[in-house]
Amino acid sequence: MSVPFNSLKSGSDELDFEYLPGFAQFLLEHHLEELAAEFIRLFREVDLPMLAFYKSLSEDQLLALSVKTTTQLLTAFIENRTVANINATVVRWAQDQLPMIGRNQVASSDMGLISYVRKQALTFFLPRYTTDLSVFIQIIRELDRYAFELQSRMMAQYISLLNTSINEQLHFNTKITDTAPAIIATYNIHTGKYLFISQGFELLLGYSSRQVLEEGAGFLMTILHPDDLPKLVEDNNRALEKANRPSGKRGESEQIAEFTYRMRHRNGHYRWFQTYGTIFDRNGEGNVEHVLNISLDITDKVEAERQAQEKNRRLEQSNASLQEFAYIASHDLKEPLRKITTFGERLLMSQSTQLSEEGQMYLSKIIDAAQRMHELIGDVLSVSLIASDQTFEKQSLQRLLEEVLQSLEYQIEQANASIESDALPVVTVVAAQFRQVFQNLLTNALKFARKDTPPLIRISHRFLSSNEISIPGLTKARRYLELNVSDNGIGFDNRYATKIFAIFQRLHAKKDFEGTGIGLAICKKIVENHGGIIMADSAPDKGATFTIVMPA
Repeated sequence: MSVPFNSLKSGSDELDFEYLPGFAQFLLEHHLEELAAEFIRLFREVDLPMLAFYKSLSEDQLLALSVKTTTQLLTAFIENRTVANINATVVRWAQDQLPMIGRNQVASSDMGLISYVRKQALTFFLPRYTTDLSVFIQIIRELDRYAFELQSRMMAQYISLLNTSINEQLHFNTKITDTAPAIIATYNIHTGKYLFISQGFELLLGYSSRQVLEEGAGFLMTILHPDDLPKLVEDNNRALEKANRPSGKRGESEQIAEFTYRMRHRNGHYRWFQTYGTIFDRNGEGNVEHVLNISLDITDKVEAERQAQEKNRRLEQSNASLQEFAYIASHDLKEPLRKITTFGERLLMSQSTQLSEEGQMYLSKIIDAAQRMHELIGDVLSVSLIASDQTFEKQSLQRLLEEVLQSLEYQIEQANASIESDALPVVTVVAAQFRQVFQNLLTNALKFARKDTPPLIRISHRFLSSNEISIPGLTKARRYLELNVSDNGIGFDNRYATKIFAIFQRLHAKKDFEGTGIGLAICKKIVENHGGIIMADSAPDKGATFTIVMPA
């Protein structure tokens, strides 16, 4: 940005992206050629100067070259080697090893346009990857960081190639900054004067760049939002103090400072800006003399985040109200059921001699139905309250499994069942919920055993990288845990592998197997609360395997 905020926030040599690797993996697997073609289309649309050097290539050759470079770019995103990828390109440029174009034939406008086109093309495919607004915003934010890094490093190389002439360098600065959709400025921290400010200042804020050059930092202070000014000054003073501390090596990898604040447009409305500041040069004593600031207008992004937060707030209120309603409703429903059961049992005991056999049977059915309804209401309440429990902690799945096995010891002994298990790992879960998952899956395996075969239940696990798995609905992560619970029971037709997780869904008659038909629905709800998915695979008389995949 153009504000005199002079210093640098500590960062690593490599950009560490959390969301872009998964998005890049999706593009590489499903839309590689489409993305490569979109790059070519946009380069033509913006009339990229360097494209003129590729006119001798046929469309197929040009697409093949685009596919190659796109593959390299996506692979760098996936492996979080983005800076290495940018550096390799810059080195080939510096060594005059770029295909079809000479080192000095790269135009200044190529820099801003390449950065712009890459971001636009990647953004175009975002809706195909996710509809989650929070993920969408995070990916846009990481693309902004990448575009900034790409443009900054290309800019630095361009400057190094033209530093033999001050006039040529000033000409380059004007060209590159005026093509960038940002405010780029250099500022002297001692005099308060701007040495350079791009036309982006007029484009984004409506004021003349000349006015800033003439009036200096004082003018900018008049358009900064008063609520942001104190913190901005404090943060910059702290950053400048840090940048001026004695250190062993300077100039090799200057740090970058980030600032977020509002400035008033000429029309009176405030706009949000994200500024990246770095040291431009130092004086003879090694202290900061000038800074280079690059500012992006992030008003649209801030508004999208605000809307997302508001939607999340309303959703949380809605969920809280729903859970409160479910709890109250279940309590109010359970009370008359208790009375039906209690008075029904009293009536059956006290008046059994006066009731006919048929009357006793009907009364018993009423009592059984009331008890079953009581259980169903309790299960519904359990499902509604799952999402409200967010007490995630590091827990040993092995210990949770052993606790469940102890509670099922009698059933296991009665069924003559064998339970085999890996040494399950320690992961971050809600302990009570995952104990319930084990309880429900093991109870199902014991319940649906074959009559002539002792139950054999096997629990296994493995870890998967993000590159090894691609399942819709799975929360993005670098590593996943896969849990498998297999049995040798009666199984079921695999056509019902999805249906069995719906609430109150049963594949068998109540008289054949007891239960409310809600156990697997609870498992699904719990796994989803952990950002994962649960799947089933089975065949009649071949047993069943339940697979849980979740971030680890």
